[in-house]
Amino acid sequence: MRFSLFRTLLFLLSGFNSIAQNMEKLGQKDMLKISGGANFSSIVYAANGIQARRDPFTWFMSGSLNFSVLDWSIPFNYSYSNQHGTFTQPFNQVSLTPQYKWFKGYAGYNSMTFSSYTMAGYVFLGGGIELNPGNWRISAMYGQLNKPVPYDAITDSDANMAYKRMGYGAKAGYEKNGHSLHLILFKASDDPLSIPFIPLNTAVLPKDNTVISMIGKTKLNAHFSLEGEYALSGLTRNILSAEDVTAERKNYFPGLFIMRSTSQFFSAYKTAFAYHAQQFNVRLQYERVAPDYQTLGAYYFNNDLENITIAPSISLLKGKLNLSLNSGFQRNNLDKTKLNDTRRFVNAANMNMMVSNKLSLNASYSNFSSYTKNRPQNDPFFYNTLDTLNFYQVTQSANAGVSYNFGNARLKQGLTLFTSYQVTGQRTGTREQVPAVVYNGNLGYNLGWLPTKTSGSITFNINQSVMDALIATYWGPNLSIAQTLMNNELRINAGGTLNQVVGNGKTNSNVFNSRIGVNYVPKVKDPKYGKPTFGITCNYLKRMRSQQNAKKFSELTAMINLSYSF
Repeated sequence: MRFSLFRTLLFLLSGFNSIAQNMEKLGQKDMLKISGGANFSSIVYAANGIQARRDPFTWFMSGSLNFSVLDWSIPFNYSYSNQHGTFTQPFNQVSLTPQYKWFKGYAGYNSMTFSSYTMAGYVFLGGGIELNPGNWRISAMYGQLNKPVPYDAITDSDANMAYKRMGYGAKAGYEKNGHSLHLILFKASDDPLSIPFIPLNTAVLPKDNTVISMIGKTKLNAHFSLEGEYALSGLTRNILSAEDVTAERKNYFPGLFIMRSTSQFFSAYKTAFAYHAQQFNVRLQYERVAPDYQTLGAYYFNNDLENITIAPSISLLKGKLNLSLNSGFQRNNLDKTKLNDTRRFVNAANMNMMVSNKLSLNASYSNFSSYTKNRPQNDPFFYNTLDTLNFYQVTQSANAGVSYNFGNARLKQGLTLFTSYQVTGQRTGTREQVPAVVYNGNLGYNLGWLPTKTSGSITFNINQSVMDALIATYWGPNLSIAQTLMNNELRINAGGTLNQVVGNGKTNSNVFNSRIGVNYVPKVKDPKYGKPTFGITCNYLKRMRSQQNAKKFSELTAMINLSYSF
């Protein structure tokens, strides 16, 4: 009976999801932790003048219970409402990651990352290790990347069809005093016999992939540093294709990769040069990913691109003024085989200035633009220059703000002003679209009366959108106040907003929104037994008619929340 009970317990634990097993906690009092909580929420809703946008009464219960053994997390969650009830035991995927000092192991379903060009967070079923003794950095993995999914003969669909894919990889490197060198090997291969039937016209083919990468970083001196990565990927798009026995194409990975008629090699590399000083920093980066570059160790990969970015920053006035710039250029169609070229320009600038202990300024500007040139296929008998399409799109945004804080030890006060400007537009050939422009402004005053723990604010907002022949403006004041009572256990807040909606100079409607909330968190003698909270909020919205075609309505929404956590 004892053996049967132990076997049952072991089976249950084998289905639990874990994050890390910290063996250093073995024998300590915190090796076992239990936490969780329960929550009950109820919403009451009523509407007048419009069709109800939600149910008049809903309630929701939820809870969680979590056991932690050596940082091995075993969670349970449940939820139930007058709509439906659920119970989740998300342990269908086993994930064990024991850790002790410089050793970390992986077993079950896990993900590891070697680099963005090789193994990049792909979930696998298998095992892996990470070793960090001294200055050495060693990682390795082996497992199943994809499980086999057969062809769906009932629906005659291969949308979900997949071959069993196994993979392994390793990363080894050495780091010391700002210098490092890492070598990476990753290989993945599909099993063409893992699914029983393969339709003749399917585009889902068994693949094989081998990637080798080298990553390096060095400090040239106290101010200059250089880093980079180069990756070479060999990809076979169909393992069932014939082997390439000719010597015309070179196999860069003999012994690791079999050249076939559908095999190709692709490269990707990036490098960065940086200068670091006390007041000035700059980083210049270049990246190039060849067309059709692919690794089976990543879910999604961008290829056929070239990026050049520069990011300088400077600190002046003893750190009170900080300026930064990030500018970049990207283009595709590196081999000139596509029908269109796309170029993107990105610029962003930021400024922060602390004028004094009370006054601060900030501003930012960004400009994202792209240029696309579509070209028709070459026809030796026909050519029309009007078929060439130039498409230019630009988006700009600017923000500026100022903050001024004043007052004394008893009364804290502050003034804030924030403005923003956004514009977007596009031009196709000789036709230019009217840009859409959005203006926004916010002026606010806030205060805090410390003796009574009272705070409040008054703000004024205005927002205007200009889109072709439509000019829409929203503006109005907002008032809020909050009070803390009972030694910070009870907090009451209330507020109201009145907005006027104006379209092309005519007032469409006035919208009034009021709210009140109470939150109570009683103090407990012993926190280890848990902490309860209680909250209630009420919101009333009313739209007043200003024109005959504007509908008048009101809504009331109240929510009660009870929770307990331990």
